[in-house]
Amino acid sequence: MDWIVLSPFVKTTEPGWLMPFIDARHHRTHQIPALYEHDRSRAVSSGRQWLDYLRHGWQGFVQTFGKRPTGIVTTFPQLAVIVALLKRLSGRKNLPLIAWCFNLAQPYGGIKGKLARFCLPAVDVFVVHSRAEIDIYSNWLQLPRERFVFVPLSAELPAGETWAEHSDEPYIVALGTANRDYALLAEAAGQLGYKTIIVAGPHATAHIDPPPCVSFRSGLSLAQCHQLALGSRINVIPIADIDAPSGQVTVIESMMRGVPLVATACAGTNDYIADGVDGILVAPGDVPAMVSALRAVWDDAALRQTLSQRARQASLDKFSFPAAAASLTDLMNQLAGKQAGANRRPS
Repeated sequence: MDWIVLSPFVKTTEPGWLMPFIDARHHRTHQIPALYEHDRSRAVSSGRQWLDYLRHGWQGFVQTFGKRPTGIVTTFPQLAVIVALLKRLSGRKNLPLIAWCFNLAQPYGGIKGKLARFCLPAVDVFVVHSRAEIDIYSNWLQLPRERFVFVPLSAELPAGETWAEHSDEPYIVALGTANRDYALLAEAAGQLGYKTIIVAGPHATAHIDPPPCVSFRSGLSLAQCHQLALGSRINVIPIADIDAPSGQVTVIESMMRGVPLVATACAGTNDYIADGVDGILVAPGDVPAMVSALRAVWDDAALRQTLSQRARQASLDKFSFPAAAASLTDLMNQLAGKQAGANRRPS
């Protein structure tokens, strides 16, 4: 079966992302390049950006007309909305549509919410990256939970980058801006006196009066962030709103590099970190628990090595592109079978 792949991050027709790991004997994938700039940091999509998504979605949609059975995979919620709208307006109920990476900061209300509830029932499968999102989105869209599938977020394995702490000057690092509880981390680190580097947008730390051992940085490149993590003794991911899935990207990037992790137990970490096995989870808002976890990992070199090795292995098993491609292939197989059955059904 043929599949059109629409992603705002793909700028070429050359196979990328999960596509090289899809068996072409069963499913042929065709990427439609995004001829626009996609800003991941913006809070909301502007009218211009929605127009970009509309053009991109239309380019993919028109390529599904033909003799061969064809489906669509989107990798951004706004593209899923556009293609679902086109599918609904055209009456093409049997066009398979997979909304991969369907993650919203929060469900829409108002007119945007009504538009989403009108369009998105045309999506056959929503792929979410935390189990908590299944209930969140199924309740919001009033759709069966069975339409939502949890698949861990994936990333490309870094080449030759493995954790090696700076033992001569050890430090804690915390990376990321969204939904972070850096006030809690600063208080815990201050009690311990451990050198701590927090890398985040200024607005995430502006309200904090840090102790002398804690410093803030911003504007670093992704490569610089990775280097800080690789040299750290512990990478900490403190989360503020435990019901909002966040922090997964930092989790998997750290685990792939074998960096020992301490994180808040929440919707964005519970599905990724096995507490005490490949990372340490701490109760939300609990400064004494964070202090205890940081002290335990900081003082125990053997524990750090164990967490590092297990995190690296878990990332290979669960968060790699081949692992995600296997999940995508399963969904493609299911929808291809349903489409074949619908086409054989007498009218």
